[in-house]
Amino acid sequence: MKSKPDPVRLDTWDVRILSEIQVDGRISKSELAKRVHLSASACSERLRVLQAAGIIEGFYARLSPALVGGIVFVMVEVVLDRHRLEDQRYFEAAVQDFPEVLDCWAIGGRIDYLMRVSSPSMAAYQDFMEGLLQAGLGIDQYYSLVVTKPVKSNSPIPLSALRLRYTPKP
Repeated sequence: MKSKPDPVRLDTWDVRILSEIQVDGRISKSELAKRVHLSASACSERLRVLQAAGIIEGFYARLSPALVGGIVFVMVEVVLDRHRLEDQRYFEAAVQDFPEVLDCWAIGGRIDYLMRVSSPSMAAYQDFMEGLLQAGLGIDQYYSLVVTKPVKSNSPIPLSALRLRYTPKP
């Protein structure tokens, strides 16, 4: 069984850096240093440590679905037919191979997984789901919730929700 790594101890400077890069991942290191009131070298080193620790998982561009071309987003609730650990692991490994599955979360309650799926059309989504069912992933039931418009998405994580030990600078 894998043990969870100890959380990194964050200080005020780290929290400031994380706050800034969540809003603007393309900020230059010199501008970031100015905004958090650190020297460029100290800021750069802290950024490197935060990346090496895995707190910063990556930097991404957020695309406009409307401008990229008609993309349909569907939230899919998935119930597996069996709930053994090996069945869950099999499903979780298999969904990694489907680029249409943008996100997949294991959840508690009456539903086993919640997936965010993208598709060029509803017909293509239905074809995708039929293929997923035929792939033998152990899906017993699924429920589709079509996203009609984004209201709020891709928001920065509130730093209070990071749940990492926070050590204020003396």
